Amino acid sequence: MPLIMRMRKPGIGDGAPSMPQARRRRSGRSPWVDRAARILVIVCVLNLNGVFDMMFDIGQAVSLIILATSLVLIATTGRRAWSPPFSLLIAAIASYLILGWLLYDPAASVEPASKYLQSYFNSILIIWALAGYVASLPQGRRLDGFLKFLRNSFLVAAASVWMSPLLYQYYVNLPFSAQQRMGGVFANPNEAAAASCFAVALVLALPLRFRVLQFAAVAMAAGAVIMTFSKGGISMLVILLGWHVVRHARGVGLVAIVLTSLLALVLVQNPRALVETVTDLPLLELDASQKDRILAVADIFGGEIDERTTTGRTVLWDFVIERALHDFPLGSGLGSAHHIVGGILELDVWQGAHNTFLMVWGESGVIPLLLLVSAMVAVVFASLHHAHRSLGVTCLFVLLVVMMSGHIALATRYHNVMLAVVLGLSANGIHRMRRGSHPGMQNAQPQQRYGYTT
Repeated sequence: MPLIMRMRKPGIGDGAPSMPQARRRRSGRSPWVDRAARILVIVCVLNLNGVFDMMFDIGQAVSLIILATSLVLIATTGRRAWSPPFSLLIAAIASYLILGWLLYDPAASVEPASKYLQSYFNSILIIWALAGYVASLPQGRRLDGFLKFLRNSFLVAAASVWMSPLLYQYYVNLPFSAQQRMGGVFANPNEAAAASCFAVALVLALPLRFRVLQFAAVAMAAGAVIMTFSKGGISMLVILLGWHVVRHARGVGLVAIVLTSLLALVLVQNPRALVETVTDLPLLELDASQKDRILAVADIFGGEIDERTTTGRTVLWDFVIERALHDFPLGSGLGSAHHIVGGILELDVWQGAHNTFLMVWGESGVIPLLLLVSAMVAVVFASLHHAHRSLGVTCLFVLLVVMMSGHIALATRYHNVMLAVVLGLSANGIHRMRRGSHPGMQNAQPQQRYGYTT
């Protein structure tokens, strides 16, 4: 009688991999990589280094965590970051540091060159780490899940602005503008405004499941921007919300937009009068400084861009441009445009260029400037070729406005995170386009070949 052997499917007790383990093996990624990426996002977006400094007077408390998570991501997914926009950006920052260090003059800078070398080198690591991670994520649940996590992290940062009165009770290093402006986990209210604008952009691009939550999230983040009394932030908010309404208008809504636009053309002739009526309401209880900042936004939309409406930025821009032309094609060295000695002195601190592009030009010359401009142009075009192009383009708008209104944008960690995500999405789209040109992909659908949706 033949012996019949029954084959038994291997079970868990036989050492067979579980389903999650099998998926991870097929993807070739350890769960620690995903955790490292999310930890890095939390630490940077919530400005935990700044929180520890303000609350406990401990500087660089989580810098080691930033370094460790960045190195883990670079080692595992960093190669996926490389694309023309990313390469141009890294070349811009690297050339800025090298040339600026060679041209460094202690008499023209109030800080040592090592401070800028360390800060911007860390920026390269963060951008490289997260850009590679995002570029490595396949289209679908994994990428969407990470982007939603990013959205929620920025919403927490925006919510912290509402909690400012409570947080300020525990800060030992209180922000100098704490009496007039709210900053939450940021010492600089302008940074809080920019982070809250990112929250608005992400919520609009990645809406929440329920409309009530969606409306509450947008209102909370928009309110946070207003509470910072940041002129640049409020201006960005108006444009973001207006663009979103125009893009999604249908039927009667489209007619209403046309009528509203016509009304806006009339009001723009004297927007200050309308805004002044609102700011004078007793219910708001705005002090003189807060009223001036809100009215300045109305003046900017009315076309009045001068020393008063920009809080002296136009004067600082003139200083930097004059020095850059004098030293053309080189610059004045690291730090010379971060603090313009001989410019505007405010609270015993020389003010900086308040423009990242002018800062790079003034400190390191025209070569890093051209590389930086080329990188941003390349990102704009690359952002049009991936599934999340609406998110990429909207966030890129905020990134560029922040860079044009502040000189330390490339050294702020929340900005590093969003710039890395936009670069990662662009690299993802570029890689998919290259795979689409492979003979085996010629018969694929456009969505598969080019990574966009129709």
